[in-house]
Amino acid sequence: MTALELGHLIGDGSIDPIELAQYFLDRIKVMDPERRIYVRLTEGRALNEAHAASIRAKNGARLSPLDGVPISWKDLFDTAGIATEAGTRLYEGRTPTTDAECLTRAARAGLVCLGKTNMPDIAFSGIGVNPWTGTGPNPFDRETERVPGGSSAGAALSVAEGLAPAAIGSDTAGSVRIPAAWCGITGLKTTHGQVSLEGAVPLSYSQDTIGPLTRDIADANILYSILSGRPAADLAGASLKGVRILRATSQFDNLTDPAITKQVRKGLALLEAAGAEVTEGPVQAFDDVVALTAKHGSPAAIEACMMYGDQIRANRGCMYTPIEERILAADNFTAVDAAALYRGMETLTAEYLVQTSGYDLVVGPTQPEHPPAIAPLLESVDTYLQATMMSISLTRLANLLRLCATTLPCGQESGLPVGLMLMAPGDAEGKLLRLSSAAEIALKPLNA
Repeated sequence: MTALELGHLIGDGSIDPIELAQYFLDRIKVMDPERRIYVRLTEGRALNEAHAASIRAKNGARLSPLDGVPISWKDLFDTAGIATEAGTRLYEGRTPTTDAECLTRAARAGLVCLGKTNMPDIAFSGIGVNPWTGTGPNPFDRETERVPGGSSAGAALSVAEGLAPAAIGSDTAGSVRIPAAWCGITGLKTTHGQVSLEGAVPLSYSQDTIGPLTRDIADANILYSILSGRPAADLAGASLKGVRILRATSQFDNLTDPAITKQVRKGLALLEAAGAEVTEGPVQAFDDVVALTAKHGSPAAIEACMMYGDQIRANRGCMYTPIEERILAADNFTAVDAAALYRGMETLTAEYLVQTSGYDLVVGPTQPEHPPAIAPLLESVDTYLQATMMSISLTRLANLLRLCATTLPCGQESGLPVGLMLMAPGDAEGKLLRLSSAAEIALKPLNA
């Protein structure tokens, strides 16, 4: 069930929040005994919050439509009195004294914190592999263990495996959308600055964003509203009639498996049938921003090196080696590179808005390939790095150009999920969510 459906049943007295929280806690213990999805449960907190929600429900004093609904939290959100280690040995035993601001907002809306979900070291991986804590396997291949996607790996798995109705993750170059797409669920990448990063362990202070991973857009919409403090979009009567959509060819066509492109075209045909006007064409800013980062470095690597470089050098081996090397490699970039990078991103963001001004949405596949098997990635650094760069190759465009984006399930290819990514200009979450809701309805035949 969706979070909103559960919230409705709590409101009408059909479900007691205490029993609901206990149901999920018991299910997690049975289905995730090795803690590859949840690195730790917050059982005491969850039951206390559920008890308070139960009293409010009986008294008709609920705080929000999700009051009493349990959700999971990526292990980079500070949780008072509970270890928050961000997937790295550098932070082993780190226990904050206060909640992250977004967790505080969720608690004030009555949401119940089930526990902290798995992630790679400081979220610096699009595939979700963590050799310290283990890696939960993708639920769509029970024979070969494949990556779930990252860095919000456990977040996506908690929803896909029915261990939480919704999850909160972060997205710096795709870390909400990648695992959502590969695990067959919905993800929202908010615009940088829409949700407070206070109390979230940083990877990139200029690129990090916070967003929900859910079963549908309605849940993403209400959670975005709770986390940001902004009004939820009105999804009633959402339609694609007359909506202009650009299927971007730049970057997307050169990198994407033809079979995945074919599946995305099936989805776009359904959007056209629902009234959308779909055209194809290049977006020069996509090509230019990739070239910019190839020459001057990525903001995530440069900022992570600035924040963690000294710690890494003093504690070698406390991060997964390929992640250490990716971060420390940013030492090779100069102050001139950094200035050129940030000025270039600002310029290209403005150019992107001009280049796409005639369209309501720019779309493409969320992931260019299916999730790779886990074992080969742990055996070869080169294989690991190639998979990591593949995973962020399309999603990072929205972060670098300060866009907001969703990923919606778009059926399956070879038994594995395909995601359709919808992008809109920064701070246009309301419009994006409304159009994503209409697209979700149109895509139902592919996801039946």
